[in-house]
Amino acid sequence: MNLLIIANGVSDYDSWRQVFDEDSPDRDKFSTSMVAGPIDDNQVAIVAYGVDMEGMAAFMGAPKFEERTSSVQGGVTIYEISELTP
Repeated sequence: MNLLIIANGVSDYDSWRQVFDEDSPDRDKFSTSMVAGPIDDNQVAIVAYGVDMEGMAAFMGAPKFEERTSSVQGGVTIYEISELTP
């Protein structure tokens, strides 16, 4: 499954990016790849490919995730992405 994840409340992208990059080995366990970049209104867009939803839920639901991210972001909004055939 491919997802678009919007991280809200990111006032310092460089700090957010450091946490994101440090979590790469853990994300590799439930996603084939992720790309991220800042967008408007203190938000970051993350495109996640090949996501195992159970694995991602376990990662994001762990106390360690909350501890690491609470200082660099607010909540997240998750959208499923599907390819459209013209």
